[in-house]
Amino acid sequence: MNGARGIIGVITNNRHEVFQRAIIRGVEEAALARSYQVVVDSIAEDAAHPRPVALDLGAMSGILVIANVLPDDQLRELHEAGRPMTLISHHVPGLSIPAVITDNRRGMGVLTRAMFEQWGCRRMVYIRGDMQQSDAVEREEAVERELMRANLTIDPELVLNGQFEPSLTWRLMAELLARRRDFDGVLAADYQMALAALRALREVGVRVPDEVQVGGFGDGEDAANAGLTTVAADVLEQGRRGARQLIGQMEGLRMRGTTVLNTALIPRSTTRPARAEDAS
Repeated sequence: MNGARGIIGVITNNRHEVFQRAIIRGVEEAALARSYQVVVDSIAEDAAHPRPVALDLGAMSGILVIANVLPDDQLRELHEAGRPMTLISHHVPGLSIPAVITDNRRGMGVLTRAMFEQWGCRRMVYIRGDMQQSDAVEREEAVERELMRANLTIDPELVLNGQFEPSLTWRLMAELLARRRDFDGVLAADYQMALAALRALREVGVRVPDEVQVGGFGDGEDAANAGLTTVAADVLEQGRRGARQLIGQMEGLRMRGTTVLNTALIPRSTTRPARAEDAS
């Protein structure tokens, strides 16, 4: 970019995934408004074989790191070297690196409560994310807390390790449906996994929401088109906020702490109000 004031380096696992694309688009919008260039290093497009960071970090004016893609020790080293840096969708306890995160616990708690309080689910499948990522850990903790408060449990065989991977989730859901169908809800830690589960259900003729109701965390155009019930924050805004926070540091401001974005429940056609017989 001719005339750029500096370069923002974005480090992510896979820039082609829906969540990362939206974050990066938000970063680019905010950077363009202040005449900064954005370069993206997508280091784990092959999740089984992540590679080292290829960016020349010394040439970056600042660094944005998305969703636990770098180990805490490396983040600490960069921070202690005085690199302007912001974390998006995770934070590191004990390090004063500014971060922008979604309120995972509150949002997933709201969705979990709605599944059994509003929509009458009692025997749910839970599809967990990548438990190496703080998003997945926080969302699962919220599910466990809400179920405990309601004196409900999830059969361990109904907990699927979707890893935030839609293709894996579809396979696991198809395998579960071949074994058993004694559940009335599917709750996913990520809306892409929820969409994959929805596809698997419909492929074997399970009626959604009459037989099984489905909800997931996060939102996007494909979720809206599918009528998927979700709970979501504005992911584009998460990218914009992260970029603005980083630019502030690059321009001499001292910044620390975590910005938490609220979520909103978005009921759609994959769930329905509880009927009287559901409570019996």
